[in-house]
Amino acid sequence: MLLLRQVQSLKSKFLYTLLFLLIPTAVIAVENEEIEAWLQKMHKAAHMQNYSGKFVYQQGKQLSLMKIIHASGKDGEYERLISLDDVGREIIRSKGTVTCILPDSKSVVVEKARPEQQFPPKFPMKISHLKNQYRFMLDKIESVAGRRSQKIVIAPSDSYRYGHRLWIDNETGLLLKTHLIDEDGQLLEQFMFTQIEFMDVIPDKLLKPRTISDAYTWYQAEPNKQTDTDTGSDSGWIAKQLPAGFDGDMDRSHNMPNKKLVRHLVFTDGLASVSIFIERSQKRSANLVGSSRIGAVNAYGRLLNGYYVTAVGEVPNATVKLIGESVVYEAP
Repeated sequence: MLLLRQVQSLKSKFLYTLLFLLIPTAVIAVENEEIEAWLQKMHKAAHMQNYSGKFVYQQGKQLSLMKIIHASGKDGEYERLISLDDVGREIIRSKGTVTCILPDSKSVVVEKARPEQQFPPKFPMKISHLKNQYRFMLDKIESVAGRRSQKIVIAPSDSYRYGHRLWIDNETGLLLKTHLIDEDGQLLEQFMFTQIEFMDVIPDKLLKPRTISDAYTWYQAEPNKQTDTDTGSDSGWIAKQLPAGFDGDMDRSHNMPNKKLVRHLVFTDGLASVSIFIERSQKRSANLVGSSRIGAVNAYGRLLNGYYVTAVGEVPNATVKLIGESVVYEAP
């Protein structure tokens, strides 16, 4: 009888321990599913919601006040950004085209839209492949621009990438506020809506740009010609040391307007990314040698066997230096 009780006691302890170990995993899995649902809702809202609002963008000590009008319809998306703290510059994005209206220089520049120009900032919708590099956590409900918002914390696993805090509107899913956090836990950048109004239909008058007089000069920006190759195929340029989770994402050459050929490599962990630019050194060149930083963007440059190698990214300096120093050419 005593032996039976001991066995039953051991079974109970084993089951209790097993359940104790399984609970955190189950909780994390459920939380990750919920976070992915929020991110998917946020992604959809960025393209489908009609709204007008004002937001502040802070980079270090520099603060900008902007107004945005976003419309979505059968013809696609239309977005109008207006600067409220200078001479009223405007940026209009529609049907793959970006139009910049610059009253101070009485000019208009039209160019093809680039992926990095999208607003609000993009975040991955699936986070399972990021679990070793970041921890995604649901935080409390807070108020942003008078609206209830779900706060999500994205904490990096090491000092080679930045952290993020997101505030997502409970009702619509629109991203209302973000914080970019450096490796020391300090705030690098933020954007935050101070006022926002959601509408069923955006009035046409809100979508029309300021009146452009005949005194304005129009410029059509020509895209750079580029030749694509498969990542890591026959370019010969590789990075021999990458932070955990980073992998090659692009390997491309650009023929610049001055006929200079620049090799462009991109490495990413699925959230953060680093670009490598490689070009032949020239006399009287102003290429960066060493480290440089502007806001959240760090750069590191070096001279390698007659080439300049420059690593640039919205990542800590240690990341661009590690990758930039490891770039070498190995003949295919």
